[in-house]
Amino acid sequence: MATRYQKILIAVDASEDADQVLEAATNLDRKGDDRFHVVTVIPPMMDGVSGMGGASFAASWPLKDMEAAINKEIADGVRERMAQFGIPPERLSVLYGRPATEIQALAGKLKADLVVIGSHGRRGLARVMLGSTANGVLHGAPCDVLTVRIRD
Repeated sequence: MATRYQKILIAVDASEDADQVLEAATNLDRKGDDRFHVVTVIPPMMDGVSGMGGASFAASWPLKDMEAAINKEIADGVRERMAQFGIPPERLSVLYGRPATEIQALAGKLKADLVVIGSHGRRGLARVMLGSTANGVLHGAPCDVLTVRIRD
């Protein structure tokens, strides 16, 4: 008997690669749109960067405004992609921090049965240098993980 996943967390970034991940996830069950929840995680852009006198650059209003505008653009872009796959915008969580850690935590909070995430399949030094969000999620998620191979 096949496992039927009840709560599917789809982890995407703001790139065009998100379409491949959304397509793979929604193809699991076209009738189950209410089972899908999408997450995008935005790493902190300026945390820990100090300016003169130890003041954080992140606290300066021009950079803070720029970061807010970038974050809004990312969220809006992900919502547009979700709409193409019939997932309502209120099913998006925009989180800030380390992507693998935040995705794992949200999967636990939602009691997700499955996380769907993309992977470029990097190997060797590229993987070590760039890290692997998919690998981090796979080894720490509280549920099954479906890794979608991103086609170039």
